[in-house]
Amino acid sequence: MIIKWEALQEYLYGIVHGKSKGMGSAFIRFSLYCLSLLYCLAVRISLGLYRVGLLHTEHLPCKVISLGNITVGGTGKTPTAQELAMAIRDAGYKVAILNRGYRAQSKETVGVVSDGKKIHMTAEEAGDEAYLLAKKLPGVPVLIGKHRAVTGRYAAEKFGVDAVILDDGYQHWRLYRDMDIVLVDATNTFGNNYVLPRGTLREPLKNLQRAHAFLLTKVDQTDDGAKEELKRIISAINPRAVIAESVHDPKYLYRLEQWFNRTAESQPGAPDIAGRHLLTFCGIGNPQSFENTLCGMGAICTSSIRYPDHHKYTLEDMHYIMQQALAYEVDYIVTTEKDAVKIPPGFIRDVDWPVPMLILGIEVKMTVGREELIQLVHNTVKKAGDLPLPSPVDKNWSM
Repeated sequence: MIIKWEALQEYLYGIVHGKSKGMGSAFIRFSLYCLSLLYCLAVRISLGLYRVGLLHTEHLPCKVISLGNITVGGTGKTPTAQELAMAIRDAGYKVAILNRGYRAQSKETVGVVSDGKKIHMTAEEAGDEAYLLAKKLPGVPVLIGKHRAVTGRYAAEKFGVDAVILDDGYQHWRLYRDMDIVLVDATNTFGNNYVLPRGTLREPLKNLQRAHAFLLTKVDQTDDGAKEELKRIISAINPRAVIAESVHDPKYLYRLEQWFNRTAESQPGAPDIAGRHLLTFCGIGNPQSFENTLCGMGAICTSSIRYPDHHKYTLEDMHYIMQQALAYEVDYIVTTEKDAVKIPPGFIRDVDWPVPMLILGIEVKMTVGREELIQLVHNTVKKAGDLPLPSPVDKNWSM
């Protein structure tokens, strides 16, 4: 099932991709194209002002590694930030994650979601992505705030970090980055190749020249021909960048009550969903990928309920989901960890669920180019006293 605002989104998607015909649709596409020209001009002017120094680029007293994308929608930045933070931490460096705290209730200039030892905010206060990172990364401070130069400086001074990971930072030109990693969803590459609002690009494709490395995500959900064509396009624009590949690896299934109460890091004896009928629900950037992952595990996705990205669930939402699960007579309800953090605690405590609810845990697994990418990250973060290691990337591209 697709709820009405998702149907509206698909209707607009059909218009911008030329699937909807007629004079009305053509007029809308032309109007959006005109607006996209203005948007491209604004991007070009902004970048130019930063390059010539008329707009100030701030530097932090630690290394800055940015994870971002060039399109709107989900590409897997949150699990990738987790993977990179663990790689930096395990190499003996101190690292923090800077998240903007999208839809966070906290309005503090610097919000400390976690100091690496204790979580200090709820999911509502911190935002779903930041809270999830804090929950899954012991030993790594997670901070939120719109001004990443401020939160980054706080992380350097308060926690003595050697590096910060800038979550969703490719367009955050105000802050100097030592390394830019761009994530590209192999199942939904560059949309229709138009810039907002005519398409889904945040800036023109030629601006991929700024990146030091690319990580193609969900490559297992596309064919080899499409993947190689994507790599060819990227290499033509930026021939010196590292290109790595990854898959979204389903690592575990939690029962909702265990996930909420943090009673287990993993779920031994979790139910085998192969051949089982599921109702899925989520509010993420790419719901189809989540559903494909479950189908790849052998499950039968009988029905799906899709909410807008970062949707905050109400008790009414949860009761509706349960009613639909009963109506379709499914074996399990399954959602993502990003959605689980926003399920009302009252529902978890007080509802006797006639249909069990499971949480799917996803981790990024790099399949090609991992050693080269991680080495590049280590080279970027290395302290002044470390042995110098050659970097294959011209760091002058980092703005």
